[in-house]
Order: sequence, then C-alpha cells, then structure tokens
Amino acid sequence: MDYTVLRENDIRGEYPNQINESFSMIIGKAFGTYILNNQGTSCIVGHDNRISADALHQKLIEGIISTGVNVIDIGLCTTPMFNFSARYLNITYGIMITASHNPSHHNGFKIFGKNFSHLEQDELNIFYNLIKEGKFSRGLGAKTFKNLQKEYINMLISKANVNSNLNIVIDTGSGTPSIIIKDIFDRLFNNVIYLNSESDGTFPVHNPDPNDPENLKELISVVKEKNADLGLAFDGDGDRLGVVDNNGNIVPTDTLIGIYASSIIPKTKNKKVLIDVKCSSGLTKEINKIGGEAIMIKNGSAYIENEMINRDVLLGGEYSGHVFFRDDFDGYDDGIYASIRLLNILNEKNKKCSDLYEHFEKYYSTPEIKIITTEEDKWLIVDKVKEYALNKYSDVLTIDGVRVNYNDGFALIRGSNTSSYITLRFEAKNEEELNLRKREFINLVNFYIKN
Repeated sequence: MDYTVLRENDIRGEYPNQINESFSMIIGKAFGTYILNNQGTSCIVGHDNRISADALHQKLIEGIISTGVNVIDIGLCTTPMFNFSARYLNITYGIMITASHNPSHHNGFKIFGKNFSHLEQDELNIFYNLIKEGKFSRGLGAKTFKNLQKEYINMLISKANVNSNLNIVIDTGSGTPSIIIKDIFDRLFNNVIYLNSESDGTFPVHNPDPNDPENLKELISVVKEKNADLGLAFDGDGDRLGVVDNNGNIVPTDTLIGIYASSIIPKTKNKKVLIDVKCSSGLTKEINKIGGEAIMIKNGSAYIENEMINRDVLLGGEYSGHVFFRDDFDGYDDGIYASIRLLNILNEKNKKCSDLYEHFEKYYSTPEIKIITTEEDKWLIVDKVKEYALNKYSDVLTIDGVRVNYNDGFALIRGSNTSSYITLRFEAKNEEELNLRKREFINLVNFYIKN
C-alpha cells in the first residue's frame, strides 16, 4: 500500500496504481473498526461519477459490513448531497468516494465523523493507524439503500429567492452535479444554457475544476456570446463554485466571499469571517470596511469546515472555490447552494454581478501556479523557502506554508494537500511588482527542486 495517499484532510490517489478495489476494502474494514471503537453502529456511503467509483463503492461497503457496521448506501451523489443525506438521516459517520476536482483517473475518500464533519487531524491519524495496523473488527452488518435526491433538490429550491428572468449559463464539466443541475435550475429560471451537462466520469471536454481559468474558457465565451447575466461552473463532486460575471470576467472566490460578507455582516451580530491564506489582501480590507472581522487560517476545506463550528463563524471560504454558510445553512460547502446565495443577492440588490464588487480595491494577482515535485520533496522545499523568507522579510505568516505579506499584496508558497506539487500565488498593486514577486519565488522553488 502506498501510504502517501493518506493526506492531511482526506485520501487521494491515482486509480488503479494507488487506489483500487483491494485498497477500498481495507478502507472499509478500517472505517468500520473506527466506528465501533467510537461506539457507533452505522454509517452512510456515497460516490461521485468517476468511472472507478462503482467498483470502489462496492468493495468499500463490503469492507465496512464485514466489521458488523450497518451501511446506508445513497449511491451516486454529489458531496453536498451526501452531507445533506447524513443530516437528514441523522447518521454522523460516513465516507464519500470522490477525488473532487482532480483528473478522471484519480479517486479518493472523504471521511466524516462527529458533528457530520470531516475527521479532524488527530482523529484522522487514528483512522490512518488502523489502516496501517490491519487489525480489524469482525461481524455481519447490513446494507440499506436510500435515495434522497428529491429531498435535496427541494431543500435547495426552498432557499432560492431569485429573478427567474435572468439569463444563466451553467457548465458542470460532465461532473456529478450533471445528474441534478437541470432539475434545480429549470425550476428556478426561464432561460438557462447548459454546457457539458451529461454525466460522464471521463470528463471528455475539460476537467471539472472551476478554479483553473483554462476550464472556464467555454463558459466565458458563451456568456459573452449570449449576453448572459451570469455564468456558473461546478467541480467534479459539486462542493465548489466558479463564477463568470455579466461581462465575461472570472469572479475569484475571495471576491465572492466579499460579496457574501457584504450581504451577511450588516444583518448579524456575529461579524467573523474565515478566509484561507490564498485569499486577497483586499478581501481582509473589504471585510474590515463593512464592520466584519477577517480571520485568516490555513488552507483546506475540511479544516475550514471544522473551524466554522469551533470558532462559531457564519461565513467562511477558501480561494479554490469552497464557501461555507452557517446563517441559513448547515455549514458544509455546497457549490450549487453558494450559487443560489449569489443569485439571491443579485435579486435583492437588483444589480448586475459586476456591480456587486466594482468598489472593491483593485489588485493584480495570479491564479494558483502549480510546480510538480515529489510527495516527500514538496515539504522539504517549502521549509527551505520558509527559512529564506523569515531571514529576508519582516511580515511572514507560516500557518500554512509561507505567506510573505507586503503593504500591497502577498507571495504564497505552500505544499498541496491533495497532490504532489507546490502551489504558489502572488498579488500586488501593479503588474511590475507582481512579476518581481513571481520571479523571485518561482526561481527559488525551482532552484531547490534542482538542488
């Protein structure tokens, strides 16, 4: 077994070299044992639409049942639908088989425990140790199938207060949201154009990753061509949102968080907003400007979801597309729900999407830059960059890799939680300074890779 797939927040790897049916059986046995050790008796299991998902799903359930734990199988679903189903059925333990936005030949497992949340690091380490030790409980559990797709769709519809005459373009990238997207948006809007809306786990047109601008090119083109009011894109398992405004411009998630904050903060006494280290300096300024308190924490959707509860926060998000609401929602990341919240704001304010953020302070920034390395080397390289930055700069944040803060932006260098690469992101008030920061740290990372 390749233990590098046991990552900080979940399990991710390539199929079938790293993750396969026998591996899935072991995960099931370990999870059943973990549940029993915590006095649990049942769990929920679902999977996304990747071509390997069915086979992994069957073996995972077989492994769990072999320990004596009962399984509620909800079958093909998005991760938000999984989260909804767990709460609806009041079953806290569960596994969602997905590799989220990763390419089609990848797969993985998101592990959920108390409070319906991802296992936190200490509990995840206990679960990982069970996998490595291979000492599993034995018993005879039962499997029951439940399909709560209709209930989930009705819940989302109930949250909508939208202008049904808006022209919307939606790209699901052939990912799992394709199985429900028309059932939702055809009930909300009169004019919707769907792109890549047939569920296909090979992702034939582009990878369902809305955080990569390359994957939004078709959406941007159609928004401009049709003079649409909004473009929406979702990732492979439906928990992330990408937005293109009425002018065909990508709206970064940190800008979206600012839009959501401007709607929520004036209406509540709880002014805290969680943001991750990838977010713009401008977001912090915008939240502070409207009377909020921006709290910057390390990246990782699982980590942010748990911290939303631990710190009692109503709004949180990370740059890669995950947004969390606890004011009128259950605190998990749901790309479709996040899009409905944006559409509600458009209706409430009677404005175009581009108008919602035109007053935000302007920064020049890069998308995430990914430099491939090995799983072991990425952490060593980030540590070397950290040492370099601490010696050279006065304002360095090290809660998640290295974030060098300037008066007019930042430079971020960190190891990916989900793959074997180093991610970098840069921001500045002008393009010249932006390019200087890029060149400095990209050259530094490449030097450490070679040496």
